[in-house]
Amino acid sequence: MAYMKTRIAGVLAATSLVAGAANAGDVEVLHWWTSGGEAAALNVLKQDLESQGVGWQDMPVAGGGGEQAMTVLRARVTAGNAPTAVQMLGFDILDWAKEGALADLNEIAAQEGWDAVVPEALQAFARHDGKWISAPVNVHSTNWVWANKAVLDANGISVPQTWDPPFHSEVQHLM
Repeated sequence: MAYMKTRIAGVLAATSLVAGAANAGDVEVLHWWTSGGEAAALNVLKQDLESQGVGWQDMPVAGGGGEQAMTVLRARVTAGNAPTAVQMLGFDILDWAKEGALADLNEIAAQEGWDAVVPEALQAFARHDGKWISAPVNVHSTNWVWANKAVLDANGISVPQTWDPPFHSEVQHLM
């Protein structure tokens, strides 16, 4: 059963913690997906898990970027009460991996062919020392730019297709 919980937690949440995977009767998932759309997405994962006969213990920690959730996680791990799975961001995952706190998900990764379907750029945050230690379920990038087309149109600026000038100078004039 411990393997099953580790397997499912790793697939459904970003990271599976060794201590939590070994002790939980159900899968306890610490996350910060608490807004309407995020909660709806999380419910798809939860329902999939429940359809497999595994219970989901929800541990939401509100707070956009997850800082509060990471504070709760540190306290739980320090107290010896780690959740089974945690939503984490890239470099946080690697930090926890260096501490040896994350479960080895190699068996499930091999069964499901993660090497072939997870892009190398994401594997950099999903693998550590030859082990799969997390499963990407939601991917964001820090280099995205959101554009308000109406504002750009009103100023005679086309939607940028590159970071190269004249985009930089046009945006600076709008600020």
